[in-house]
Amino acid sequence: MRKQKKGKRVMAALVTAVFVLGSLGGCAKTQGDRGTEQDAASGPGAGDAAIVLKIAHVNSETHPASIALEKFKEEVESRTNGAVTVDLYGNGILGGELEEIQQVIDGTLSAAMVMGASNWQTMNPAAAIEELPFMFSDVETARAAFDGDYGQKLAEEVIEPTGVKVLCYWESGFRHFTNNVRPITVPEDMDGIKFRTAQSEIRIKMFETLGATAIPMNFNELYTALQQGTVAGQENPLSIITSSNFYEVQDYLSLSGHFYSTALFIVNPDFWMSIPEEHQDVILEVAQECRDYDRQLSTEAEEEMIKTCTDNGMEVNEIDKNAFAEKMQDVWKIYTDEFGTELVDLARSYAE
Repeated sequence: MRKQKKGKRVMAALVTAVFVLGSLGGCAKTQGDRGTEQDAASGPGAGDAAIVLKIAHVNSETHPASIALEKFKEEVESRTNGAVTVDLYGNGILGGELEEIQQVIDGTLSAAMVMGASNWQTMNPAAAIEELPFMFSDVETARAAFDGDYGQKLAEEVIEPTGVKVLCYWESGFRHFTNNVRPITVPEDMDGIKFRTAQSEIRIKMFETLGATAIPMNFNELYTALQQGTVAGQENPLSIITSSNFYEVQDYLSLSGHFYSTALFIVNPDFWMSIPEEHQDVILEVAQECRDYDRQLSTEAEEEMIKTCTDNGMEVNEIDKNAFAEKMQDVWKIYTDEFGTELVDLARSYAE
């Protein structure tokens, strides 16, 4: 295994800590107190009031969604002539994704870009549908499904009842395995490897079925866990593998494409209703334009991201997808036995 790189400097950590405390205090003040900007947005002269849309996410500055959010900020502020300003909080500075979701539900945060519908499983287990292995064979089919009736039904029946509004679906991408033990090409290669996973029954069952060990932990703890050997592997889209510099602490990348993960642009429903309709229209329009930009960036960057991994010493290989898919029948049965096949059938109809 390659010698691992040193961690962040102490001074950087101190600066980050100070900024987190300041940001949290500001967020709680401006959005938890609905007697300020949000009431102004819904009262007399709302069209001239300053509306602050605060968006949190866990991605680094180089992630396609992060770049597209910067474009979203620029366009929204321009097209509303400054009536809506957008503040971005990346790198998990306001917490992990489950914390971000809860903040949006509570109204202490107006919006978030959450990488994966599966993050809602603790609130609605039906969200586990996103983690059915090999449900989408290619990215075009997956995008069409989420932009169509499947995505609408998923939002209305699974995500939004938890207390958020889904503006649209951006992209996290197909997820792939990385590890420090061996190249993974067939299911037997997974045997005995400790993988980090989100807290997901289906994902844990997938690893167990393949003979691996699943260790749940928050994403913002993952780099250190890989660096220290707490876990030997993980699974994520290429955009996260590269933007999080996992090639510094992982030796093998297996292009498994086992899950397609969307990215949900969510807002607090009360905050959303406090925004004048003319500004809602602008936000929705720009969100969809920047969704397409995010996807474009992901597509264009895929080959370069694989090259980044190989240039930094990772060994890259394909897997026998048919062999893996055959092993997953019991994993699919967990979901369909509990929730039926309606959503599954709708998702798979886009491949027909």
